[in-house]
Amino acid sequence: MPATADLTDTEERARAQVAHARKALPGLDSAVYDTYLGWITHQIAPTTEADPIGILASLICAAGVHLGRSPHVRAGDDSHPLLVWPLIVGRTGGGRKGAGWGSARRVLTAADAEFMTVNVRSGLTSGEGLAAMFAADEDGPDDDGKRAPGALPPGDKRLLVFEAEWAGVMQRMKREGNSLSATLRNAWDGGDLSTLAVSARIAKDTHVGILGHITPKEFRAKVSASDLAGGTYNRFLPIAVAQCQFLPFSQGADPNLIDRLGSELHERLTEGARFGTLGFTDDAVQLWRRLYIELGGDHGDAEGGPVEEFSSRAAPNCLRIAGIHAALDGTPTIGVAHLTAAAALVRYSIASARAVFTDTTALTKLAAWIGAAGADGRTRKAITAEYFRGNTPAAEITTLLDQLKAAGQITVTTQPPASGRGRPIEIYTVAAPAAPTN
Repeated sequence: MPATADLTDTEERARAQVAHARKALPGLDSAVYDTYLGWITHQIAPTTEADPIGILASLICAAGVHLGRSPHVRAGDDSHPLLVWPLIVGRTGGGRKGAGWGSARRVLTAADAEFMTVNVRSGLTSGEGLAAMFAADEDGPDDDGKRAPGALPPGDKRLLVFEAEWAGVMQRMKREGNSLSATLRNAWDGGDLSTLAVSARIAKDTHVGILGHITPKEFRAKVSASDLAGGTYNRFLPIAVAQCQFLPFSQGADPNLIDRLGSELHERLTEGARFGTLGFTDDAVQLWRRLYIELGGDHGDAEGGPVEEFSSRAAPNCLRIAGIHAALDGTPTIGVAHLTAAAALVRYSIASARAVFTDTTALTKLAAWIGAAGADGRTRKAITAEYFRGNTPAAEITTLLDQLKAAGQITVTTQPPASGRGRPIEIYTVAAPAAPTN
């Protein structure tokens, strides 16, 4: 076979694999990149196999932490720090989650190497351990002038927690007595972190960002309905990613480009950190009213279902992202472009949450089991007890059935109970295929 033919065949296989990896991703509005950080992403994306949206989300997270507590947005009586917590969700290998962080990290290191060395940590274990990092800073040096191991720089309450294996953190949060979930909820609010279980101290004015990586299968396996209802995960932005290209000989972006990007980013971060409360331009006020209603409403999931729980803080997350974009543009007022880009990312996050909880294999198997009953169908009780063997929370079963109904694969009818008393019986049957039209 000629070398050119072999090369063409290799390229076709590469494109087919990339297409396969990306087919499950939700649609993405390109407006998400119409900001300064989106421009940076486009500059480095051609030299990496990472998904650009993963790079962008990582940059947003890190920038929000670096800006510190001074620039903030208000929603009612609440003051929101510019903290955004992406949870990057992608398959092992094919997701290229690590490549996305690696690309973002190069630019961030060029912007502020000391911050990336000192203020970026891994290894979340407990709420007390997280809070103690800040409390150690408030205690100051010991009698020998030495600071506690792992303490942040004096007076610096900025911390970016990067967890490449978020599944391990989820497992630790499930341990009896572990206070990490409650501490994370306070951290997202930018509140004080208590270390009362250790030494009756309170770490004040913390500014914690979290960037986690996980596979869809790991997340579905480890998260429970009670975890979602507890209010920890609705503070995260799930971002579905997949490999976007094959670059077997790439050495990443040109160092000169990275230096230029880092230098400008450093200047913008320094300038943006001086702002206080961020306001709106006149036209952005009207847009935010519409977005507030859109993002604060029902996102199409069953009541109490996982997507609804995951996205219940979509509106404040949108406002925080827009604030980061405005601060990096050197303005204390959020404009239409900032809100539009932020809303595009939040919408993608909601769609990503829906994709995370859509296990196509599970849906196919459940539909086949219902279909095997023919016209008699299966009752909700039978589905819970026989198919799921009573081991799956009701909210998760409702979500799967709702997804099958939305796809037109099953129908549901009700009939009165045999006793004539009690709740109606739900019966699910596989929908008959539509008759062909001439």
